[in-house]
Amino acid sequence: MAEELFSDNLLRAIYAHLHFQSGMLAAREMFGKSYFALGALEKATVDQAVLGMVSANYQHTTPEALAGHISREPMGFRASDKL
Repeated sequence: MAEELFSDNLLRAIYAHLHFQSGMLAAREMFGKSYFALGALEKATVDQAVLGMVSANYQHTTPEALAGHISREPMGFRASDKL
């Protein structure tokens, strides 16, 4: 139970950090200035754009979609243990 609670809280913290970072980056890309320097209308525009992009990606990230991914062998030359 405690391990499950910790992993849930850790995922929430990661999500919060990524959402915050996405807002900062979107503000810089959209308006060329910091999120904190934007007006109320500009902040609402940034928030709406970030939420739209994040929710679209979240909708497509399902266990069924992730189960279809196959882990592949590493590419390239491998070091020999016989040296």
